[in-house]
Amino acid sequence: MKRISLLVLLLCAFQLSNSQNTWSDDVALILYDNCTSCHRQGGIAPFTLMDYESASNNAYPIVEAVTSGYMPPWSPDPSYQNYAHERLLSAGEIQTLVDWLAAGSPEGNTDIAPPPPVYPEDGFILNAPDLEVQMEEYTSQATAFSDDYICVSLPLGLTSTKKLRAFEVIPGNTQIVHHCLLFVDESGNYESDFGGNCVGPTDGLIGGYTPGAVPTIFPSDGADLNMGVTIPPGSNLVLAMHFPEGSAGETDATKVRLYFYEDEVAIREITTDPILQNWSFDLPADEITPVDANYNLIPQDVSLLSVFPHMHLLGHKIKSYGVTLADDTIPFIDIPHWDFEWQQFYAFESIQVVPAWTSLIAEGEFDNTPFNSHNPNDPPIDVYPGLNTADEMFIVYFQFLPYESGDEDLDINDLTSLPSFIEETNANQGLIEVNAYPNPFTSTVNLEMYLENSATVSLHIYDHQGKRVAEVANQENHPTGDLLLTWTPEIGLSKGNYYYSLMINGQASSGIIQLQ
Repeated sequence: MKRISLLVLLLCAFQLSNSQNTWSDDVALILYDNCTSCHRQGGIAPFTLMDYESASNNAYPIVEAVTSGYMPPWSPDPSYQNYAHERLLSAGEIQTLVDWLAAGSPEGNTDIAPPPPVYPEDGFILNAPDLEVQMEEYTSQATAFSDDYICVSLPLGLTSTKKLRAFEVIPGNTQIVHHCLLFVDESGNYESDFGGNCVGPTDGLIGGYTPGAVPTIFPSDGADLNMGVTIPPGSNLVLAMHFPEGSAGETDATKVRLYFYEDEVAIREITTDPILQNWSFDLPADEITPVDANYNLIPQDVSLLSVFPHMHLLGHKIKSYGVTLADDTIPFIDIPHWDFEWQQFYAFESIQVVPAWTSLIAEGEFDNTPFNSHNPNDPPIDVYPGLNTADEMFIVYFQFLPYESGDEDLDINDLTSLPSFIEETNANQGLIEVNAYPNPFTSTVNLEMYLENSATVSLHIYDHQGKRVAEVANQENHPTGDLLLTWTPEIGLSKGNYYYSLMINGQASSGIIQLQ
């Protein structure tokens, strides 16, 4: 039925479309902006969408995924709350992809194709970490009927207190790492546990990794506002790993990159806790069961940075909010169609201020019927809380800190870029030699090159997550000779490394520039 409906949609789109959409003119930029952070070489997706050939070969599944809402993977309802780095396609963008497929997925004029985003070969953050730790290669023991939960305790070797500004978890095997939770064990005594049922220490959680998630960068303006986590000397970093059923025999060697503030920087301490939990519910076979959790009452004003709801395969929907003493509702998250495969810490676009004596509430629903396509049991059986994927959980994590005046006005998007330093300021890749100067720069950067022939030129600027932050030139025609393009970032754009990406008559060149 789904394929018949899609075919009808394509035929209607083909008849109604007034102009032919092409890869170069219309489609590439949509995929670059919304898909390639996963669909790229070394990404977690099974194929790349960085070039026309790959996209056209996958045109039908692309359209099927976006029209069904399966892709891009973003579960929260945007009408309930907004988050940093949302992955959402507009109705117009979806229609463009539908029209493109209906027209036969044409490539168009490659000379005017937009510059592609640029990604590091390994992870997202370009600059070298202050500290990197890696677990020894581990072979998953997950069977066809059970998951494998292990904890790996890694000494950090710190001899003085450090203040964590950012971290990035890089799975050694993206196909089998369902998630990795990170804990700081200040005692340094927590031992690794390979018994298959370890979910980590009872405290010290600082965040984690799930497929599709971006690195964790705590808010900072590089001056007076700095949020983070203190790591005492002698601490261990504990990786609570989850390898799903069926992954037995596969190996992984996940690593974690840590980025610290300068020692003299004062920080506001962030806490991460599963504040809302329920471990006393039953899910009878062939029934839809509501479940809730409450926390009464928060005794001080707090600022919430992110929220992470968690359920398993029988989860159908989950919603969390706060109710103040004045009976006002503070929306945190609403996921009307839970998807176990796509979950993460969702950083609020603006910090959510929770007044003292607010009640925190989570409401959810589990579908333990044959109509739940994710139900692992056929026929359904009674299910109870537990660690395995075939069991169930009902948890909502929050990242928070004590409220300070003005927190509600902070823009998380602007405060979560990672300043760094360029080792080779003029290094660039591509057929066109580009001289970027001054680099680093404080207000305007010049990109100078020589065109051997007249050319169509486009220049885009991307951040370290592949997000396009500026369009400097778009399909501009330039004659043979010297060409100078300049970029002056918008006021408020975070300091740090950016990529410039040039497309000149269909040939791509790229390099690194740094805003100080």
